[in-house]
Amino acid sequence: MRSILQRSTLQVLCLAPLLLSACGGRPEYSGPYKHVILITMDTTRADHLSCYGAPAGATPHLDALAAQGTRFADVTTPAPTTLAAHTSIMTGSWPHTHGVVRNGFTVNEQNRMLAELLHEAGFHTAAFLGSFALESRFHFDQGFDHFDEDFTILFGDGTADQNQRRGEDVTAAALRYVARVKDDVPRLFLFLHYFDPHQPYAPPPSAQGPRTDLRDVERAVRAHQEALIGEAYGSARVINEGLPLALVGAADGSSLPEDGILSAAYAAEVSYMDRCLGTLFEGLEKEGILDEAVVVVLADHGETMQEHHDFWNHGLWLYQTTVHVPLIMRLPDGRGAGRVVETPVSSIDVLPTLCDLLGLEVPPRCEGTSLLACLDGESLERGPIFSEATQPGPRSGLEREGSWGNLFKPRAVRRGPWKLVVSPYHQVPAGTGKGTRALSQLFNLDDDPGETHDLLRDGGADTRIQAITSELAGLLLAWQKKARPLPSHFDRSQFDETQRRLKEMGYAGEDE
Repeated sequence: MRSILQRSTLQVLCLAPLLLSACGGRPEYSGPYKHVILITMDTTRADHLSCYGAPAGATPHLDALAAQGTRFADVTTPAPTTLAAHTSIMTGSWPHTHGVVRNGFTVNEQNRMLAELLHEAGFHTAAFLGSFALESRFHFDQGFDHFDEDFTILFGDGTADQNQRRGEDVTAAALRYVARVKDDVPRLFLFLHYFDPHQPYAPPPSAQGPRTDLRDVERAVRAHQEALIGEAYGSARVINEGLPLALVGAADGSSLPEDGILSAAYAAEVSYMDRCLGTLFEGLEKEGILDEAVVVVLADHGETMQEHHDFWNHGLWLYQTTVHVPLIMRLPDGRGAGRVVETPVSSIDVLPTLCDLLGLEVPPRCEGTSLLACLDGESLERGPIFSEATQPGPRSGLEREGSWGNLFKPRAVRRGPWKLVVSPYHQVPAGTGKGTRALSQLFNLDDDPGETHDLLRDGGADTRIQAITSELAGLLLAWQKKARPLPSHFDRSQFDETQRRLKEMGYAGEDE
């Protein structure tokens, strides 16, 4: 990874029009699209966008973008945690290939990141972060000429669980930068990360919604746990040590009084973020960038509320509440406008799709599938889609030296409407009277989109269910056996300070 000094020097060179050809010897890109804008929305459930079924008017700017482009209705993230999911987006590969276990781990420099591909093709690459989870300390800055991680909200007062900044500040930083460089660089790749919907759900006063803090989230989690199993484990314990077996699958979706304010605050954060995106789109249009740009907007993961046993969290399990994410692609020439793609796809498919659009070579470790055919209304034969949990953390004893860090955590496979979840660290009787096996869940998402009916619990003896389970389990096992993660390590430089402050507040969870 380049040092900060090296990167700053490169920025100066790349901003000088007469020296563009000397900027690392990059070739002049001659493809059909001038700019690429990639926007990620942290912790954003698909069902909270109006174009995905939320109440009308909740997200008008994203709805307008979807009407101008292609909306993918059934997208699965490979990991419901920020850094692992983003690294998958930027490499087109599964976590057990790129090597990032969860937040706090470093991105191996052998990965070929999207920013690197575009930088080498002659794009000026600039990133604007919403939270520290993607900081350069974790080597996520590979390939970027400009990497803005100037956070204005610092952790420590109970209103934030990590250093971050509001969406309006991300937007403002990006527009200032574009105004400064647009006349000096022929092509731009802009990456913007919006963090607002992440807990503790504290929208600004202008969002006209309630504000909550970490203690509000903790009270809701404990209330649900105690109502179900008679013991309030709390967020920290399940994040660090794992979910008790008695809690798994026990939730029935019932709401408690604590949920109402959290749900309203979360919805307000999503709507506020949409307004920030509206400002961004308007500003980029005025600068002459938007009308010549490929725009891709997606979430890294979602958030479980009261629906399932991973209450008010993401990373512990793989219900659709955390792995179903929105994805919108808008091309400046109107290609694919107004189209809705129902085919199940993965967010690792974004990178190969962009490579296909731009005529760039796909990196050899990329495992995604180009979605270009979908933009043209053609059918797509997409193989099975996988995802893996990233919690519990190190105190659980599951992240064992010499093995993939998520090996014993829940994992899932999708094929058509069928979804199998297997949790190796939850052992249940094998059914033959001898030994144990990993706990498994099977859902038919066409019949049961809310995943309330585990077919293995209620109809596991049915021969058809057994056949489907066996097929999916085979796919999951074969996928896991192919794991070849690049080396990574956990960077404790900010984690220890975060933990100390969380304990002082009475909340000792891991950063997410």
